[in-house]
Amino acid sequence: MMTLKRRILSLTGVKNFRDMGGYTSADGRTMRWGHIFRSGHLSDLTDECGIEMLARDIETVIDFRSDREKERHTVHWPKCWIPDYHSISIGGNAAAWVQELYDRIAVTDFPAQELREQFLLAFRTIPLENTDGLKGFFNRLIDDHKGNAMLFHCTAGKDRTGIAAALLMHALDVNDEQIMHDFMLTNKAVDLDESSEKVAQWLSNKAKRTIQATDVLPLVGVEPAFLEASFTTIKNTYGTIDAYLEEALDMPAKRRETLKNLFLA
Repeated sequence: MMTLKRRILSLTGVKNFRDMGGYTSADGRTMRWGHIFRSGHLSDLTDECGIEMLARDIETVIDFRSDREKERHTVHWPKCWIPDYHSISIGGNAAAWVQELYDRIAVTDFPAQELREQFLLAFRTIPLENTDGLKGFFNRLIDDHKGNAMLFHCTAGKDRTGIAAALLMHALDVNDEQIMHDFMLTNKAVDLDESSEKVAQWLSNKAKRTIQATDVLPLVGVEPAFLEASFTTIKNTYGTIDAYLEEALDMPAKRRETLKNLFLA
């Protein structure tokens, strides 16, 4: 429980904010505490958030959101904390489809099963269609590392961020059980009942009909099948995740060793 409290961090204005430290690599080293963080978007940052980020020595921020997402949720950096910011857009079918959903629900029933299928499709396609973005993610982790902490995020901090986190952990030789544990922590870091009720109410008001909270769970939470879809697609295409890292993301053994030396202790 103490480790969980150390990993899931409460920060007003930033959802799904987590320290990825403490996971154990195959060589017995562990991911450094206070060195790599993941979260949802930062557009609700307060001065207090900035002070917290500064206190945690977070110097570099990697943003996976699209231009449209950044326009809808613009980040205004607190004066006390202006990090080294990198925009690395990673797209996905679900992200685009959800935007269309907001218009569709005014004239059609809420497509709950279709929503889940779109998220599964996104997890299958993101690793293959966004190799440049994911390669850029690893490049920033290694080539722009200043010795300070780094933070990467998307909008909800669970899908694109979840895939990137899983690939990072695999590159560090963290086993699948721990990778899935980190992926599923979104469901603890976010109050699923409260969040799904809020989203369902918002959509109900927009559609002028009742939408059930259980129908919108893929928008606020995760399930093992999502990450499994990504890994299965990678293996079906490249044979192994290691081959994908080397061939698609330009992460050969020597570069992975550099990554390990930066983020493992």
